Amino acid sequence: MTTQPKPVSATEKFCRHLDELAARERRETTPPQPAVFATMREFAGRARFVRLGGIRHHVYEYGPADGPAVMLLHGWDCSSYWFYRLAPALGQQGFRVIAFDFRGHGFSDADAGDDYTLPTMAQDTLRLADLLGIQHFHLVSFSLGSAVAMLVGTLAPERVGRQVVMNFGLFDYGAVQARLLPFILRTIFDTLRRIPSKTLVYRYVSATLCQREVEWRDVEMAFTSLVYCHSQAAFLAVTDLVRPERVAQVREAAGRAHPTLVITGEFDPVVPFADSARLARTIPAARLHILLRTGHLVLFERPDDIERLTADWLAAD
Repeated sequence: MTTQPKPVSATEKFCRHLDELAARERRETTPPQPAVFATMREFAGRARFVRLGGIRHHVYEYGPADGPAVMLLHGWDCSSYWFYRLAPALGQQGFRVIAFDFRGHGFSDADAGDDYTLPTMAQDTLRLADLLGIQHFHLVSFSLGSAVAMLVGTLAPERVGRQVVMNFGLFDYGAVQARLLPFILRTIFDTLRRIPSKTLVYRYVSATLCQREVEWRDVEMAFTSLVYCHSQAAFLAVTDLVRPERVAQVREAAGRAHPTLVITGEFDPVVPFADSARLARTIPAARLHILLRTGHLVLFERPDDIERLTADWLAAD
């Protein structure tokens, strides 16, 4: 049964985004900006805000209310805007698509208690499903969101159907990695947040994370996600991911996961292919699909392939 949660006011950073978007629309009138702004307006028009665990979260939906439910879980230091191509495409295929920003990410509020552990985000996912009256759902996830998806599957295995995991893998715990990685990532991405030129950000990301050309809309949607993410939320989330007990928990969860399509870029510089292959071997019913000549940003580098592969896999039920 579909339910409509009680309306909640928008977060301050979403209101700030709308003000900045209106100012940019008046100021930046040459291509491709009008097309970019139209996409942002479309998504802003679908925005809703709900309370999960006492924190306001940004949510949007696509597709028929009575379609098979699919929940989209975004990656580290990202937001649901990374699914700006995939969400409407799945909606057109007849799925009810629900995308939301993890606490502290995108347009969702930060947590005053700094609780950004993966189990808490998994609980938020289930709280959202409960609030929307969704009993059974598929999970589609990217990068860190895939670790959250694995934990959702252990918390409520009877509610989860098929899964699609993109650019995530199982890795061995390393003490040095656990100490240094969160600080290195925070330094890099906090620097990117402060760079005023999106062209410079685009060149950096293209050189380090991609193997294929991406569109300017991809840059704008990704940069919007990055700018509004709470730095501490991203830092603590990745800190939790590399803790030894969390590494073991995610590995155990993968061993009990439902049928899963594991998608990885051939030349992903963030998640080594060996780690993605290990994930596929660990999941009892998994299929590994390698996107050739592709990096970490598969949602932007290969959108048509991602849409086709995801829809076909989820429809197999």
